[in-house]
Amino acid sequence: MAFTRATLLLGAALAIGSAQGALAADLGSYGGSMKDAPMAMPYAASGPSWYARIDGGYSSYDDPTVTENGIYDLTETGIDSSWSVGGGIGRYFGNGFRGDVTVEQRFETDVSASLPDPAATLPGTRQFGLKSTVVLANLYYDFDTGSRFTPYLGVGLGVTRNKTTEGTVDDCGCVTGTIESGSDTHVAGAAMAGFTTRLRGGETTVQGGSIKDGPVTVSAGRGLYLDVGYRFLYLGEVATGPVSTTYAVGPPVSQDPAVEDIHAHEFRFGLRYDIN
Repeated sequence: MAFTRATLLLGAALAIGSAQGALAADLGSYGGSMKDAPMAMPYAASGPSWYARIDGGYSSYDDPTVTENGIYDLTETGIDSSWSVGGGIGRYFGNGFRGDVTVEQRFETDVSASLPDPAATLPGTRQFGLKSTVVLANLYYDFDTGSRFTPYLGVGLGVTRNKTTEGTVDDCGCVTGTIESGSDTHVAGAAMAGFTTRLRGGETTVQGGSIKDGPVTVSAGRGLYLDVGYRFLYLGEVATGPVSTTYAVGPPVSQDPAVEDIHAHEFRFGLRYDIN
């Protein structure tokens, strides 16, 4: 009987020792086992959240609608090409989405339109300047290609402050009238497509990876990127100031000639830099 009790006690001790050894092996492999492969360490992803950008662009405009006094629809309308420059601050939202708020200055260009009606008080070609300040909130989606080149699509919505500068009325080579300046604030909208290429940085680095060092940290680093693309930009409308004749003293001939449906097709390029 004593031999049987000793045998039972020895067997229990061996079983407990085996269980403790297996538990220690499991802890040493961070959740795996002696026969299974060790489990991967957990990791935390980190990378830049914000970026700054600066952009330039070259724009060509579709022919606008120009009206005068609510009576005349002017003909031979046109807006010359122009340049723009701007910048903004943006944020990465994850899953391919990012957004930014931009402010840009559109340099002055010439607007022209003709009033050929001989019965009008002051027929002739109107010519004046147009410039704008545009604020847009933009949202983009970047298509991950696994390379340095990333195509994107984007939309923007905001406001524009359109201004016209003083101009003239020309009839058969003679200046017959003057046009005062004017300004209007209007809704602006944009649609964009292009690609981004990484110029510097943005590579992934890995730190940690053991029980002593803690979880693996994946960092994208700060990157410098070149954005190149096309943008369709809607700028609303703007009215000039009054039109007066140069050969008579009296009330203005027209109070508010209006340029409507202003929109541009743009080639744009810019730099984007991760700031944290």
